[in-house]
Amino acid sequence: MPENRTAARTASAARTRALAVVGAVVAAALIWVIAHSVLDIDLRTPDGPGSTTTTALAFPAVPISVAVVSLLGWGLLALLERRSSRGRAVWTGIAVAVLVLSLFAPLFAQGLTAGNRVTLVLLHLTVGAILIPAYRREGARA
Repeated sequence: MPENRTAARTASAARTRALAVVGAVVAAALIWVIAHSVLDIDLRTPDGPGSTTTTALAFPAVPISVAVVSLLGWGLLALLERRSSRGRAVWTGIAVAVLVLSLFAPLFAQGLTAGNRVTLVLLHLTVGAILIPAYRREGARA
């Protein structure tokens, strides 16, 4: 019976995490569509740290990058959960640090409009707000 309970918790964690990935991808795509099509914001990203030039942020880059980052985060969490009883706590610290670091480019880059800057920050915060609690919550039970 305990094996069935563990299997059910693992399946529940995987289901919740998969839904979180889908939710993050869909939310980011909707933010891009609203900013670009409704608010007419020319979405751009900085070309690199300290760069004054930008590159257009094409729609496909948003869902693809969110899916990749989400799956990498899930993989790291699964690895840390297997290796340590504190894996979830370690992962949470890493995830929050990555989220904070990801905000530096949109907040401090030169050459971005205010609308562009707000949209990029909103994209990053939305993905983090979906993934971190969902991955963490199910990690506690799995």
